[in-house]
Amino acid sequence: KLKAQEVELAEKNKEADALIQKVGVETEKVNKEKEMAAVEEEKVRVINDDVTAKQKSCSADLAKAEPALLAAQEALNTLNKNNLTELKSFGSPPDIVVTVCGAVMVLFSKGKLPKDRSWKACKGMMGNVGQFLEDLINYDKENIPKEALVEVKKYLVDPQFTPDFVRGKSLAAAGLCSWVCNIVTFYEVYCDVEPKRIALAEANAQLEAANLKLSKIMEKIKKVDEALAKLTAEFETATNAKLKCQQEADTTAKVINLANRLVGGLASEKIRWGDAVKRFREQEKTLPGDVLLVTAFISYTGCFSKRYRELLYNDQWVPYLKELSTPIPATEGLD
Repeated sequence: KLKAQEVELAEKNKEADALIQKVGVETEKVNKEKEMAAVEEEKVRVINDDVTAKQKSCSADLAKAEPALLAAQEALNTLNKNNLTELKSFGSPPDIVVTVCGAVMVLFSKGKLPKDRSWKACKGMMGNVGQFLEDLINYDKENIPKEALVEVKKYLVDPQFTPDFVRGKSLAAAGLCSWVCNIVTFYEVYCDVEPKRIALAEANAQLEAANLKLSKIMEKIKKVDEALAKLTAEFETATNAKLKCQQEADTTAKVINLANRLVGGLASEKIRWGDAVKRFREQEKTLPGDVLLVTAFISYTGCFSKRYRELLYNDQWVPYLKELSTPIPATEGLD
């Protein structure tokens, strides 16, 4: 049994050693992946800080443009089909009204500036009042052509080109004047913010890419961790089996050692026990005669003197047993 246990123990040791090597390799992999993850996490943190700063900067700058956008919206709220129709019906409006409508024509141009900005041309622009109002509401305020912006600024330097002044001439023209002024203000702020918006978009793209890379690394770490946990569990199981086998082998060895000590201790008694067995076998031959003599002696000679008892025993009973056709042996000198 001990030999079989020693073989099993050797196999368990071999299995445990192989597993501990695997655990070491997987642990090294996990550590390397975690080091990479730490580097990527730091990159993500830096990029995220940069994105946060750029977002704050863009938000702050766009907040500056918000009042102009709201003012432009409020200006549009003063316009409706009725007052625009009234404006359009002017036969010979004040010059500032024509100037305001000319500025609107410039903003509505798509790269090619209109040469004819007469009142007739302005009325043509407002031909369909409903569509004209819709075009104002849906104007692409974030993409004003450069030529149009340069040209419209020439109108803005006119000291009379203010909503308050124009309002005295026409309420609808005052609304258009306010719309032109605020749309230009909004666009200028928007252009200042645009590089920051582009930088923010790039930073967000970098952040997304970094987070994607980090997530892949973390997923890989998760898988490696799971593999390591599985190997560790197998190693613990193998180690427990090895310890159990070791304990069983130690117990068996201890029992064998105790047995050997017991056998060694009893070896000296073997001769004495052998002699005793021989004596017992000899005593088996004389035991019936001995018992017969002892019981007869006790039963019949108790009332006689010593001399007479010895006479009966030595001269009568012992010779009698020897002289029988089948002698009954007895121990010589039985006391």
